[in-house]
Amino acid sequence: MTIATTLAPAEQKAFYDERGYILHPDLLTQDELATLRAALAEVLEESRGLTETNDKFSVTRGVDGNSHVRRVFSPTLHHRAFYDMAFHPRILDAVEALIGPNIQFHHSKLNMKPPTSPEARFEWHQDYPFYPHTNYDLLAVLIHLDEATKENGCLRIVPGSHKQGPQMHVFARDGAFSSKLADQAIIGDESAWLYAESPAGGVEIHHCNMLHSSTANRGDKPRSVLIYNYRAADNVALGGSTTHHLFGSMMRGTNPYQARLLNGTLIKLPGEIKDPLQRDG
Repeated sequence: MTIATTLAPAEQKAFYDERGYILHPDLLTQDELATLRAALAEVLEESRGLTETNDKFSVTRGVDGNSHVRRVFSPTLHHRAFYDMAFHPRILDAVEALIGPNIQFHHSKLNMKPPTSPEARFEWHQDYPFYPHTNYDLLAVLIHLDEATKENGCLRIVPGSHKQGPQMHVFARDGAFSSKLADQAIIGDESAWLYAESPAGGVEIHHCNMLHSSTANRGDKPRSVLIYNYRAADNVALGGSTTHHLFGSMMRGTNPYQARLLNGTLIKLPGEIKDPLQRDG
């Protein structure tokens, strides 16, 4: 796995374009990591006694018979630390190197894998089919609050698979937890997979068409990942939810009020409308 700290921004972009991912193993300081962990602990206090999923927490039952939170929806809405981290200059620098200086937010989530929760895993999928856009400058930023290892269910990817474009998926009612590729053959042989292990505080970024999945946590330590999805400001949503907290917010740069298609065609948008899906009537 290439370490981004050894690459200049142009080299990061070239590697990302070719492989579809990049890792910044020490992007956060220990103090920043501690702040995020404390924020998660505060948010999880509200889930005590919860046995069913609601609009804030996704809950699953573990092998120990207890209920466990496997996701916090829109964490930027629920704690200032998660909100502030979405605007962190080092995070946005890493994103800008890959999709340019004009950056919008799409959504956030915080995934957790307790050691006793076999349902906290993800089938092979891509992100793009869940929220298609006018182009592919759309990526996921994974901030590891705990060390991510093969044993505790770190992300696994197929480097270079983003070049195949969007694939057909079989969608499930619980979204990405059970939705999966329709044609599993495109995953290929396991020898081509990469287990994207990361230290706590490390940041992994991958392309919206990257084939990825993760297993359940088979270790004895938790694995929590804060995820932000960003897009180029001229990349307009064609589907999926547009009601996420901070959806369409300008994080850096300026809003061109135009949609860029895959063939490079630019479509001007009215200045007061950030996204066609937000238009009334």
